[in-house]
Amino acid sequence: MIAEAKSRYSLPIRSLATEMGLSDSTLCRWRRRLSRGQAAVGRRGPRKVNPLNFSELRKRIEGLEHGGKRSRGSGSLHRVYGGAISRREFDAMVREARTEATRHRQAEIHHVSWLRSNLAWAMDDCEKSERTAGVTLHLHNLTDLHSRYRLPPLASHCLPCGEEVAGHLQYLFDRFDPPLFCKRDNGGNLNHMAVDQVLEQALVIPINSPPRMAPYNGAVEHTQGEFKSYLGRWSWKAAGAGSEALLAECAAHDLNHQPRRCLSGGTACRAFFGGPRIRYSSRKRQSVYRWIRELAAEVSTRAGNPVITPAAWRIAARQWLVTNVLIKSERSEKVSPHFGSKNDHN
Repeated sequence: MIAEAKSRYSLPIRSLATEMGLSDSTLCRWRRRLSRGQAAVGRRGPRKVNPLNFSELRKRIEGLEHGGKRSRGSGSLHRVYGGAISRREFDAMVREARTEATRHRQAEIHHVSWLRSNLAWAMDDCEKSERTAGVTLHLHNLTDLHSRYRLPPLASHCLPCGEEVAGHLQYLFDRFDPPLFCKRDNGGNLNHMAVDQVLEQALVIPINSPPRMAPYNGAVEHTQGEFKSYLGRWSWKAAGAGSEALLAECAAHDLNHQPRRCLSGGTACRAFFGGPRIRYSSRKRQSVYRWIRELAAEVSTRAGNPVITPAAWRIAARQWLVTNVLIKSERSEKVSPHFGSKNDHN
């Protein structure tokens, strides 16, 4: 381009290089490379002189612990091969392997569809921070897993303690009738003694998610994202703690009246209140609990554990649901809620 401008306008190359923001040395270096048939601009950084066993490196990269955004051990692995491959090329290989690992994990995921309203609720906590106001709003959310109905959340400026969670659960049980199952995380406030007492009195069977397995309770995780998105759009209307709590309830109301593809275009409100709901008597609930407990004890004993493990409890609960045709399990790339390959209990 500079040579063409020089011949057209009869200007010195130095003036043209200055106009284009280039130094004389850079321009001369590029011209020498082009005259030799080389690329004008090469790769940055020192040249790698050590031999590279590409297949071995690829296998070691595939053997890393790949997460959603990071791969554990990639830094130390690059230090081993740093003399043969640049960090840029190495990171590209790691990203490719991580994408492939994520695709395989999604292919192994089982999508669980809950077939009756009020069969199971899921609860979890999240927080929404306002950078401008410097305020953090904590939300305790509950969702019906069949209808996707968002129950009224518990909102405050601090993480609700176990007694607050228990009181909110009791309020929801009195208002909507208790479900048969309740899925929850392993947080201390969700597994508090007061919460266990409320669940026991209402004869609700708890199911705890496996550690470090957030997708297991994926429905309520998706609900957290919807609440955060809504509050991010309308938080400017809230003037204080009371207003933010009211805004959280408005968010639940609006989300419950949005048409959803998973409900064939219907709304969560109509699916929760308009369809057949689980209303088991105390005797039936006790019978279900005994059936699950006996199977969980048998599974634990066969595995060599003297006490019932959480994994055995999840296996027994899932088996009862499948036996009574209350859930449908299928493979899907996008799931909420779901069982992973380690927890599908097939």
